[in-house]
Amino acid sequence: MRLLEESENSELQKKEILRKIVSSEGRERLNRVKIVKPELVSQIEEYLINSYLTGKIKKVISEEEIIELLKALSEKREFRIRK
Repeated sequence: MRLLEESENSELQKKEILRKIVSSEGRERLNRVKIVKPELVSQIEEYLINSYLTGKIKKVISEEEIIELLKALSEKREFRIRK
């Protein structure tokens, strides 16, 4: 039971940090993408939280910046088979 409470607490802390550093439009974008690619959004959220905690993020992240992050990570994941 305690582990469940800690997990919920951790999730609340993550959401609070993301609320501070990501614009409302950016959060909406992440929520829409999360429906299709939850693992990609989890990676971005972890990256943003870690960057915030280490002091690398000092401003609110816009939707455009979220889109750029999504593109960058999506391109890394794609691979092509060449003939």
